[in-house]
Amino acid sequence: MTFKKLVTKLHLIIGLGIGLLFFIIALSGAIYTWAPEIARITYQQSIDSQNLPFVPISVLKATIDREFPEGDFRTAFYRDKNTTAEVLLYAPGTYYIAQMNPYTGELIHLQDMNQGWLNYIKFIHRNLMLGDIGREIVHWITLLALPMLITGLILWWPAKRKGSKRLFKIKWNASPKRLNYDLHNVLGFYATWILILTILTGLFWGFEWVREALKSSTGENEIVYETPKSEVSSNETETDQFVLMDSLMQLYQKRFPDKNISVSNPHQKDEPIRVVIIDRNMMVYNVDHYYYDRYSGKQIMGDFQNGLYSQSSTFTTLNNLVYDIHLGTIFGFTGKVLVCLASLIAASLPITGFLIWWGKQKKKYT
Repeated sequence: MTFKKLVTKLHLIIGLGIGLLFFIIALSGAIYTWAPEIARITYQQSIDSQNLPFVPISVLKATIDREFPEGDFRTAFYRDKNTTAEVLLYAPGTYYIAQMNPYTGELIHLQDMNQGWLNYIKFIHRNLMLGDIGREIVHWITLLALPMLITGLILWWPAKRKGSKRLFKIKWNASPKRLNYDLHNVLGFYATWILILTILTGLFWGFEWVREALKSSTGENEIVYETPKSEVSSNETETDQFVLMDSLMQLYQKRFPDKNISVSNPHQKDEPIRVVIIDRNMMVYNVDHYYYDRYSGKQIMGDFQNGLYSQSSTFTTLNNLVYDIHLGTIFGFTGKVLVCLASLIAASLPITGFLIWWGKQKKKYT
């Protein structure tokens, strides 16, 4: 068997084997690329800007206590003047995101994050809505997709330079059979370079050995991190931590007026208040974390794994970059468009590939 026949057979076997599930994963991924934009509409996140200061976190807490008392207040998240404030709430068996008017503290929308079509799209992409078993299936489909793309690239690669220009263009006026062939090969070639990046980032999440290999190569395993903790005092029950959370929110809003700011509500006795400064584009790799004693209000300093972005280890930076690369946000709007288009093309490849194979089967037996 020649090398090309071996590659062809491998490409065919993998493609037929994972085609349907790969189609589902790729299509759901293409849709979920726009989750923030979709959520802005479906979760009613847009509000009219007002020339007023944002209400303190304690006002949001009072509204939640009145409107949704079963919700366990965890984090307040303030964004720009045209966007609602978000509150993360835990509840038995699930968690909620509350969209609130940052000028009045009014509850606008309450979303169970285990319900709703947008969350179903997320679960389909991550685990086919099959829980842990589905997550493993997705991981292995992702792994098998890598050799499928590589073998497809090998098969596309022209053996001779002469006539190779046609491999870069789709002949739209060709016969249906030729058009389908071009859609599979030409679009597949262009999408493969982006898809390889998205698949590699998916493998990083899916397989522990991938993360461990990166930790080992970057020296992460040799770093000993400290854990930020509050000093438990005898008067801890008398402390109103929401007063401190309010003051921290005001402080960081003045310090970072062009950033999104998140403040956590600690629940454990030695848990600190965490203030997170996030880029308006919601990129993960350049996030800054600050910690404060929940009793004294003093800033806690130390060598923390999640601290200031400028002081992050190589592994931590790469680990956070994975999400931004996977969704294309690292390259802004253009990156998201490219990832979405590549994912849509990826979803089409099992269909066009099956039609090519089916056409050859029909020809063989006629």
